Amino acid sequence: ALFQIYNNLLDVKSKLLACILMVCLLNFRLERLILSNNGIYSIHFPDAAFGYKTRMFPSLTHLTLKDNRIANWSVINELDKLQKLESFDCQNNPLMDSEKNIETLRQHIIAKIGQLKFLNKSQIFCEERRGAELDYRKKYGIHWLKAGGNQDPKKNKPSEEFLAAHPRFQLLCDLYGAPEDGELEREQPFSLKNQLLTLTFKCPDKADQKPIEKKLPDSMTIQKVKGLLYRLLKIPGSELKLSYESSKMKGKEFELDNDLKPLQFYSIENEDCILVRW
Repeated sequence: ALFQIYNNLLDVKSKLLACILMVCLLNFRLERLILSNNGIYSIHFPDAAFGYKTRMFPSLTHLTLKDNRIANWSVINELDKLQKLESFDCQNNPLMDSEKNIETLRQHIIAKIGQLKFLNKSQIFCEERRGAELDYRKKYGIHWLKAGGNQDPKKNKPSEEFLAAHPRFQLLCDLYGAPEDGELEREQPFSLKNQLLTLTFKCPDKADQKPIEKKLPDSMTIQKVKGLLYRLLKIPGSELKLSYESSKMKGKEFELDNDLKPLQFYSIENEDCILVRW
């Protein structure tokens, strides 16, 4: 069969649809929709402007769009219009290769889809959402100012182009406050851009846990490191206690006690070891 319907789930087989616009015609009370490997590259809900919810798919909670041709952030923006979307799987799409750091990409998707609870089958905890939204607000604060944004509500008039590209930005400002000048992320000269560090993660209290080696940007915050460790170890970040051991000072530990600080703040260097306890 080209598609199967059971228990409020629609599983559309490969190559049935070339464009998600056709799927919008299937506007019945689905809870789960699987559209893997269908060549989908675009989604649009014309009945809702950004910041509003679409009347389409009012019961949809789970959406799978694996192995398609999604390459633009506009698709992710559109999905925030769904009323009840809680789980989204978008693995193996060109968009997933648009960022060198997969953690940054994950944070962006979380910040753009406000009600999401699972992304690519990995749970999103409250602390990860908060960190993702704060980082997103910080990262695009400069663009917001250049587009007409302002800390003074009376002068805050971001352009339509900015709002279309970042539809949840104003909501994040309302939630956390407008970004202050001191926390805005400014472009760095190429020679000063983030360096990748080769780090080894060890769990000294868990003898059966093998060391894990990862390459991470030195600008990665401790909060994002904990998010990565959750996906590797399945231990919530709130339960993790991190410290590091310098490759130059064996036997001496330094506590990583501020989740908002980047690795470079602690002078962590290549080949250092991060110790993980819970």
